[in-house]
Amino acid sequence: MPGTDPGKPYGLHRPTVHDVHDAIHRVHGTDDGAAVWAHLLQTTGVSIQQADEGALHKLLDAMTSLDPVSRLCAHALRIRLSSHTHLAAAHTMIRS
Repeated sequence: MPGTDPGKPYGLHRPTVHDVHDAIHRVHGTDDGAAVWAHLLQTTGVSIQQADEGALHKLLDAMTSLDPVSRLCAHALRIRLSSHTHLAAAHTMIRS
């Protein structure tokens, strides 16, 4: 696929810490989202500036021990992460 970004196979980008932040605020609303986000940062030791894979997994793991909405949100982000990984691998195989 000419002109496509190899980091975004089929237009999908890999979930990031910023995506977790946005998802938490989207599902919990502004006030509750801020409290849940602060709790996640405190319990994981992650900061919003971290972009590494370990930080993302720490947040997703911590979300699974929170309320049902946060658990569902973590599950959705894990599906997106897995989908990106598999699509990137397929994209690489097709292009080679």
